[in-house]
Amino acid sequence: MLKSKLFLGLCSMFLMLGLVSCMSYYQQNDALMQAVYNENYSKALSLMDEKSKMATVKRNRLLYYLNKGSVYTLNNQPDSSLIYFRKADYFIEDFSKNSTEYIETMVTNKSYSTYEGEDFEKVLLHYYAAMNYLQLNNLDEALIEAKRMLLKMQKNTDKYQSKNKYKRDAFAHHLLGIIYDAQGAYNDAFIAYRNALEVYTTDYQQFFSTEVPLQLKHDILRTAYLSGFKEEFDKYQEDFKLQVQPQKYASQKQVLVFWNNGLCPVKDQSSINFLIVPQQNGAYQIVNAELGISIPYYTSDKKTNADLLDMRFIRIVIPKYVSRKLKYTSASITANNNAQFQFQLAENIDAIAFKSLSDRMLKELGESLLRTFLKQLAVYQAEKNKKDGLAFAVSLYGALSEQADTRNWQLLPSQIQYVRVPIDSSTKQLTFKAQTVEGNTNSMQINIRGDEKFKFIQTIDFNGFKP
Repeated sequence: MLKSKLFLGLCSMFLMLGLVSCMSYYQQNDALMQAVYNENYSKALSLMDEKSKMATVKRNRLLYYLNKGSVYTLNNQPDSSLIYFRKADYFIEDFSKNSTEYIETMVTNKSYSTYEGEDFEKVLLHYYAAMNYLQLNNLDEALIEAKRMLLKMQKNTDKYQSKNKYKRDAFAHHLLGIIYDAQGAYNDAFIAYRNALEVYTTDYQQFFSTEVPLQLKHDILRTAYLSGFKEEFDKYQEDFKLQVQPQKYASQKQVLVFWNNGLCPVKDQSSINFLIVPQQNGAYQIVNAELGISIPYYTSDKKTNADLLDMRFIRIVIPKYVSRKLKYTSASITANNNAQFQFQLAENIDAIAFKSLSDRMLKELGESLLRTFLKQLAVYQAEKNKKDGLAFAVSLYGALSEQADTRNWQLLPSQIQYVRVPIDSSTKQLTFKAQTVEGNTNSMQINIRGDEKFKFIQTIDFNGFKP
């Protein structure tokens, strides 16, 4: 009787665990996401406050900070937003994963460990901080945040020694140049722009299909001219095949508009089957021929070796990204004189997310494979020893607990685009026009104060996402 009650208790516990763990992070936060989609930001903030005790446990604390900072930004509250992005930055700097967490992830899954953030998320939180400072017209602090983007990227460069990894961020250099430019430090701006050009023409074109923005080419020419770099000006004018009139640069007043378009991809999970192929003397290959993956495993234990000879295959789960398809394909700004200026892509966060996950996929596969392998071996041994209740409980636990870590910062934009718009002292308003996939045009008015150099637009609409 006692064994039966214990067995039922274990099953109930595993079932409850499974109901929660089978839901992706996106599904667990569905109410928050719906509030954001409906642009009900006060409700979104209220929902996060209601869940603050649960959300701020260490394993999800970073996401709580990032999400709350994002919603405050969407709600046009830059001061409040900065508080949470600072907290997120401090958390990342102080983060360390202890050995107990590693053991827990091996018997459950990775979503039970502390979320430390994707590499690109750690970089882009400083874009959000810079964006807030620019809205507060604090260029000095915004410049510090742009420099911190580069420092975070340097850690990626140190971590990834091999080529073909997301190790450099062109937009980080680009943003640094933009802020130097706004301060009138044209020499420093030219150097930052030139660094951005180098990363765009190599890494970004190859990995993310992101071309060099035409505006960046103009900015390189302008800052070269204003810095007195005649040779560089002539060289780049020839390289870019652009003919410009540099005299107009000295007195031209401009406002730079950033457009955060759509929302970034959401993490989900997919499954892969592996064959267990025996070799010799306790050696095995765990193989997926379709993906060209072969992972060696060795055991000197005779009992385990005999069990493995009877096992045939194992199934693992790994994280994957699902895009929220863009609603708007392009946009432009119209100024008072009816001149139209087209937005240009500076950062494709969608492409960076997919590339970042691909860069570490072998590591994800190895961890998931080992974890699932040990769970299924335990199930097989229990069944072989005719311990039916235990075998069922272990099997149920293994199936329900083996879930991919589907957490990510889901309020990042899909793209960051920008445009530089010449204005004069009479300009009080700009018109933003966005083209939808269906060919429709949506527009909105942007008010300009006399001293403003930067404006930010966020469109959170998207098409075709299915969690």
